[in-house]
Amino acid sequence: MVKRKLTLSIDEELLSEVKKLSTLEGISLSKIVEEYFESLVSERWIRDLCDDFDLGELEPTTELEITKNIPQGLDAAKVVRESREGRIRSISNTKE
Repeated sequence: MVKRKLTLSIDEELLSEVKKLSTLEGISLSKIVEEYFESLVSERWIRDLCDDFDLGELEPTTELEITKNIPQGLDAAKVVRESREGRIRSISNTKE
């Protein structure tokens, strides 16, 4: 995956708090932003998928329920990325 630099303007107090949290968690600010962006895209992908299968809206769950039910060794980001890429290819093929 190719990475690009991004310039952001963020409230100073918020940035200070996030930097503290990132240090405690041992995760970079870049990774936090990237994971958030992935969650936005995933959320949209899930909504579209629910629409495609006429599922309505999914019920929200707590973080505890999510982590408890995730199979061990599952790379969720990879699964979402592969699904998204497949959907994009599918859409591209229908336009041709």
